Amino acid sequence: MCRLTSWTNTPACSAHGLPIYLLWLCQLKLKWSIAVLLSLHTPMTFSLLKEPWIPLIANNGIFTLGSLQDALLYPAKWRGIGTTNPIQALSLYRLLLAICHRAIGPGDLENRSALLDDWPSQKLEGYLERWAERFDLFHPDYPFLQVPDLATAGLKPVPWTRLVPDRSSGAERLLWDHSLDAHPEAITPDQAAVALVAHLQFTPGGLVRVLRPSGGQGMACGPLLTMPTGGTLQETLILSLVQQIQTDHEQDLASWEKLPPTIEVLKSDPETTTVPTGPADRYTWLSRAVLLQPGDAITRIFYGTGLRPAESPASDPMVAMVSRKKGLFPLKLSESRAMWRDFHALTGDRGSGSQPPEIIRTAAAIRMAQGKYNPITLLAGGLLPDQAKIVLWRLEDRRISPRLLAAQGDAVGVANKALELAKSTGGQLQEALFALCSAWLQNGGERSPATADVKDLLNSTQVMAYYWAILEPSFWGLVYDLGKGKDGHQVLADWQATLKRVVLQGWNRSRNALGSDGRALAAEGRAGKALGRVLKALKEVTA
Repeated sequence: MCRLTSWTNTPACSAHGLPIYLLWLCQLKLKWSIAVLLSLHTPMTFSLLKEPWIPLIANNGIFTLGSLQDALLYPAKWRGIGTTNPIQALSLYRLLLAICHRAIGPGDLENRSALLDDWPSQKLEGYLERWAERFDLFHPDYPFLQVPDLATAGLKPVPWTRLVPDRSSGAERLLWDHSLDAHPEAITPDQAAVALVAHLQFTPGGLVRVLRPSGGQGMACGPLLTMPTGGTLQETLILSLVQQIQTDHEQDLASWEKLPPTIEVLKSDPETTTVPTGPADRYTWLSRAVLLQPGDAITRIFYGTGLRPAESPASDPMVAMVSRKKGLFPLKLSESRAMWRDFHALTGDRGSGSQPPEIIRTAAAIRMAQGKYNPITLLAGGLLPDQAKIVLWRLEDRRISPRLLAAQGDAVGVANKALELAKSTGGQLQEALFALCSAWLQNGGERSPATADVKDLLNSTQVMAYYWAILEPSFWGLVYDLGKGKDGHQVLADWQATLKRVVLQGWNRSRNALGSDGRALAAEGRAGKALGRVLKALKEVTA
């Protein structure tokens, strides 16, 4: 029984003489303590199937974060991936395509085309449910795209900034970022998931000094990646889903369908390599061994060398193969060459011996089979490394008719002829500019200047960079006209006029850079014949 005390009017327990609210507080504190203790022993989870983490653009233009289920079960709701970061955009598309390859299964061109009107949501849902625990970022045994054995390998945790090229880490210093390894800024699990996916695909090669001395490049690091994009994410995934036969599909396992590699495997000799078996395997390759430290705020990770791939007979579906003296090689990103200068590689011009990306051939074939000739938007870019350092990254999109991508008719031949003409004219212009700069340095003397000095002077004018930059928009206009069916002879005639105009503009820029005194005028007079040869060669070209 309880009674009221005479001095507080507070209910008290007759047995102990304590106020009831104190007992209630003690019980509440005990329950809270038990809950805290239980939470310490409950593994943290972050389901990539259900938690929002993928940047997406909705059909109304709004940017939002979505889960894998949001993106893959309802792809018609989205325009596409919503990030301008080149390696994040391309790696997230590759991840979605890997899941589609595994869930939808093998198929030919007709099967892929049918998906435009009948998206297999049930197949995808069943696949994701089957592998649900493997899509947990913090699963104790199968963390997504990670190596759980790193936790017991005696490694020292490093800042999470090792996963992103635009943040300072270790000995690297960036002008716009002043991060400190001792106190790294924390990121959330959704940010860590995006960084992890991008890093595994685009990490540059170089010294790692953990598990093995060095590690190779990510599967997507270095080459120029191209992929078609449609009006919705659903159309993009279908156009990018390359054909595959049953036997190849059975071998093409994604990383989460395999057991995580052990420390012994990661330490193994170069001879113990594995070969990428298909797009799903390639798009999810563990090029580095990573293990995130679970938490709502992630600051440090375990990090080491990953799996070492052997040379695969099958090329990356997003990469063109170009002909060299020693065979076919992947088309690389270039510091000095934009995408348009490798247009022949994207179309597979027969004369060049190159092979277009398989993903582009598939997309063009689907459109042609449907009788839809409106331009396909190609997303192109990647990351160019110099050993362990980053030289540049790039992402651009261009609209090209499927007729040209399928190399049907004379249009693609005209486009590649225009490209070859620009190349030959550029070489002749460079020779003429070399003669101009050489004459200026010689200054009427008998002794010819050193070749290195002439090249330095020529490069300082930046005329050749101007030549290629000013031609790019005109070339894409040419491609558009050819896709619309414009006469090839007229297109080439217009292109010759453009080349002549740009050559004269470049010559004038170089001449002005040398000055307007007598020395410069004399040099122009002596080198004028070289310019005449460039213009004569252009005039003699016929369609």
